[in-house]
Amino acid sequence: MSKAFLIGFGAAALVLIVLIWGGFVQTKGNHLAPTGWVSNVRVQPLAEEETMMVVDFGLLNDADVQMVVARVDPWITTRSGQDIHGTLFAGADMEKTFAFYPALGPIVNPPLPPRATIDGHKTVNRMVAIEFDVPARVVEARKSVTVHIEDITGPFVELTAK
Repeated sequence: MSKAFLIGFGAAALVLIVLIWGGFVQTKGNHLAPTGWVSNVRVQPLAEEETMMVVDFGLLNDADVQMVVARVDPWITTRSGQDIHGTLFAGADMEKTFAFYPALGPIVNPPLPPRATIDGHKTVNRMVAIEFDVPARVVEARKSVTVHIEDITGPFVELTAK
């Protein structure tokens, strides 16, 4: 192979690499990759075998596109490693629930409603209230709580805390 061919081939390969890299950089904002954190977890016994947990959290949508919440799946992991999935409370019931259980404290963040939207490059603080069909001692002694929040197009974030 001639020296000129190798130089031309190397230059063409470099141009292709730069073009592909530039394409990835230009389209970065088109892909949802939400992140978040749990800021507070509160537990309230409702009955002998029913417990409510309120999880306050923040969500960051760093993409150029809007996130639309399709599914919220909360669960706790017990000390023995068992996953127990909970049922979400309706956001419209939160004011009454917090008034009936003053030990929960104030409503710090608005509830995350079904089909909630989070605009691109925005951070929101929300909460979910979850009912678990186990005694409060099981919920309070948990290893962790996880809230899985999924977009209608598939990307998701899992927020985990103690």
